[in-house]
Amino acid sequence: MRLQVKGVCFSYGSVSVLEDVTFKVQAGETLGIIGPNGSGKSTLLRCLARVLKPRMGTVFLDGKNLAALRAREVGRYLGYVPPPGTGQAFPCTVLETVLQGRRPHLTWGVSHGDLAAVTRALAYLGLTDLGERQLGELSSGQRQKVLIARALAQEPEVFLLDEPTATLDIRYQLEVLARMRELATEQGRLVVMVLHDLNLASRFSDRLLLLHNGRIVAAGTPKTVLTPENVRVVYGVEAVVTETRWGLQVTPVVPLDMTGTKGMAKVVLAARG
Repeated sequence: MRLQVKGVCFSYGSVSVLEDVTFKVQAGETLGIIGPNGSGKSTLLRCLARVLKPRMGTVFLDGKNLAALRAREVGRYLGYVPPPGTGQAFPCTVLETVLQGRRPHLTWGVSHGDLAAVTRALAYLGLTDLGERQLGELSSGQRQKVLIARALAQEPEVFLLDEPTATLDIRYQLEVLARMRELATEQGRLVVMVLHDLNLASRFSDRLLLLHNGRIVAAGTPKTVLTPENVRVVYGVEAVVTETRWGLQVTPVVPLDMTGTKGMAKVVLAARG
């Protein structure tokens, strides 16, 4: 499976959000999309998921124009997890929610194969004991894991996740990202994730796509993308980037408009509380 994006542009009304975005991802890879707020990360992912229609450009799946595929076919190829807080928690159980992921595969009813896929998805994320709980009874972090499990139950070739760890504690951030990386490296799936945490993005991505003002500023390995210069230009902060055995460690030091001695003193005092 290969995902190829050629010249994608998107606007909300007269406001341009994405301009000439071009890249490709292969099966077995994990791509992290990073960038500051308002850079177009979520909009790009929604274009990839066919939730939004690009103004210009094309998204291809194995050479097929995504826009020309039928909805059921798209659902078999793509598993999309929206950002936390999207939509409402409907009155249904965790099991029923995850079962929704089988819609692209359903014919006349739920089969043993469908139930088996749901069981595997729940077990994969440690949610088996929550199967009979109402979705509305869960914490925001637990609900987010349920939505990821729903995408897993689809058994797609491509996973598109928008800030999948935003509501998770540090343990489950590591667990979920390790599981997604495992899907790519061990099962040959293609994983694209929007992430805000640069350190996690570095650790769990094969390649990074750095967006700024709707354009790609840098693309490549974490080491080539997460440079002090790129962080300075895109995020507006001075940062120290250190290589560790767990990936790059990006430590933001001070905003550019506070780089003087007085500004540094304010940052240090604020950090000390």
